[in-house]
Amino acid sequence: MDNSIGIVIGIVIVGFVVYNFFLKSDKSAPAPAPVKKAPAPKPAPVVEVRKAPTKAQLSTKTKKEIDDLARNEWGIKLDARETKDKMIASFIKQAKAIIKAENDDSGDDEEEA
Repeated sequence: MDNSIGIVIGIVIVGFVVYNFFLKSDKSAPAPAPVKKAPAPKPAPVVEVRKAPTKAQLSTKTKKEIDDLARNEWGIKLDARETKDKMIASFIKQAKAIIKAENDDSGDDEEEA
């Protein structure tokens, strides 16, 4: 009788192993949770960097074009009676001063915030 109980237990264990490896479908296994990707970080705001035109860029323009560019895009009034080289030098000097003033102003805003 002790022998028959051992045989029954052995058969149950073998049956369990066979069932798990060969007969049990993979559908019953819980599926892994889907991996959620973290949202992409928002791009940094685009800050337009204003640069003073170079002497080479301005040298290709006429005095009238230089004067128009200075007035319309920079708010700089040039003396058209000056030579082209003096107009260019004056334009670059004033444009750099404007850029410096804009950068100094923007630095103050960051400190106050």
